[in-house]
Amino acid sequence: MAATLIIYFLIIDLLNFSTTIYLSFFNAVITAGCLFLAVRDVYQHEKEDFKYMEGFTAALASGFIGTTIFTIFMAVYLFEIDPELAQSLKEQITIAGSGIEVAILLFIFLSGIATTIISALVVIPIYKQSWNTKRMRKKQNPMNDKH
Repeated sequence: MAATLIIYFLIIDLLNFSTTIYLSFFNAVITAGCLFLAVRDVYQHEKEDFKYMEGFTAALASGFIGTTIFTIFMAVYLFEIDPELAQSLKEQITIAGSGIEVAILLFIFLSGIATTIISALVVIPIYKQSWNTKRMRKKQNPMNDKH
């Protein structure tokens, strides 16, 4: 996930669109796609016994690790490689007090975590098995089932 986000950012930066903040919304699409692949891998390993929480945990772990790596990359890139980009972002963002550098990185990290949680909640139901199947009803053996 982190590699995909980094490549996307570098492409945007090469095209001189890195200060166009609304393009970062595509990060959510990238995150959801990567989490979809992570949950798919867990599902393929445990197809018959796939549990909701296992998929959710895999998605959260993948998202957290990817977000952390991407935030570290952005810190190095913004403040060591291209400080002019950080300066242009500072001019676009108004914040009370000093410490805008920390605020930018905190925003990147928290938006990544929020996107991870929402994407995980969207992706997991795709793989969750329905409880309303004949096999499940037979296991549950309901009292009013005449079949």
